[in-house]
Amino acid sequence: MKNFTRYRSTKLPFKQLRYTFVLFLACTLLPFAVSAQSSDSVKAQELAWEVETIAGGIEWKSYLGDDLFDARLSINVIKIDLDAAGASMKIAFERDDLVKTSEFAEKYGALAAINGSFFNPRAGGAVVFLRVDGTIISEGAGERNPYTENGGIGWGEDGMITILAKPDDGWQNVVLGNLMSSGPLLIYNGKQRNFRNDPFHENRHPRTAVAITQDNNLLLITVDGRSFQSYGMTIPELAEFLESMGAVDALNLDGGGSTAMWIKDKKTDGIVNYPSDNFEFDHEGERRVSNALLLLNN
Repeated sequence: MKNFTRYRSTKLPFKQLRYTFVLFLACTLLPFAVSAQSSDSVKAQELAWEVETIAGGIEWKSYLGDDLFDARLSINVIKIDLDAAGASMKIAFERDDLVKTSEFAEKYGALAAINGSFFNPRAGGAVVFLRVDGTIISEGAGERNPYTENGGIGWGEDGMITILAKPDDGWQNVVLGNLMSSGPLLIYNGKQRNFRNDPFHENRHPRTAVAITQDNNLLLITVDGRSFQSYGMTIPELAEFLESMGAVDALNLDGGGSTAMWIKDKKTDGIVNYPSDNFEFDHEGERRVSNALLLLNN
């Protein structure tokens, strides 16, 4: 046991037209209409969280409200006490296929799961560096923006979780048997990073992230978006929010329609957040992805 010590038609049916209109509003108007950050400091610990223990040393926190960044937000956090939880992490993946996060979780008997890093939405497979159980699954795609894999989450045989910055000589020489790269790196060694001024960073979107706190908790985070019930966050907002949660290292994962959190025996098929791929604020719009981070109960 390893304990802790990332058809073509010119006429659309009415329902699709409605979905397209909602997507236009949520993805085009909302990010610009509400992207200004609040002048008040973020106080994540003071939010009206609903908290439920899901195993020893592991709790699930959920929030729906409008007390952050002048925006309505739906946030889910799984907090794992790395000193107490009898659990381990696993990277689930497909080389050339697309699978829902919930299906990965059920296949491996997970306790909880979030979607992982960036992938090819047509052919499947990771487009960032990915190593699982000592085997390199993907070297990454050289044409990608560097900030989409300037950080990583990994662990070795001892199961100790770490979030790290990409070395100058690349990921291949990092001595960790399990390593998922992603980005941008949000916080590193207690300091927020600088972010480029581009739509990926500055517009509000659904977000998935991982973080390690000062008191040695691992956080798995989803922020819902593309809905008037939850606007999503910018990358600077996500970093500020995680810093207020006590994060000293934090990494953005794949977001948008991929954002999903699954907890065993909860909500609709275990999905506890509100995935946006069906343009409805429900638990049924889960996208198929190529990799996920699983929390296993040892």
